Amino acid sequence: MKSPPILHGLRRKMTKEVFEELVSLQCEPDEILGYIGTTEEKLDSWCRRAYKRHPLDDMIRMIRQDGLIAIRRASFELLKKSATIISQQYNRFLPGAGAEDRSQADEAIRAFTGMINVPEDKVRELFE
Repeated sequence: MKSPPILHGLRRKMTKEVFEELVSLQCEPDEILGYIGTTEEKLDSWCRRAYKRHPLDDMIRMIRQDGLIAIRRASFELLKKSATIISQQYNRFLPGAGAEDRSQADEAIRAFTGMINVPEDKVRELFE
């Protein structure tokens, strides 16, 4: 079995593992080029050899999903440990959940505060 190609840049060597790690970290192509020390043409050519003729843009789009999934997994692990984060994520992902309940609660609060804020003339009548 043929080993994956290595791209020798001015600064570092590019292997599939390094490439996938950088892309999973959501690095932009320019950042990868600077990190390795190569040109986009050389990186695209290397990518086509390493990934069976798939161009750089396609592979970046695919591999980025690994990073997004890793972020989501880490978020769910944190959710298990923090009520504050659960509340933040609940509000972020389910902003409309319980909207009917909230409108009823708002109405109840208005009615209650309406009872507290009695007009002056009513208060005089009560205490005369």
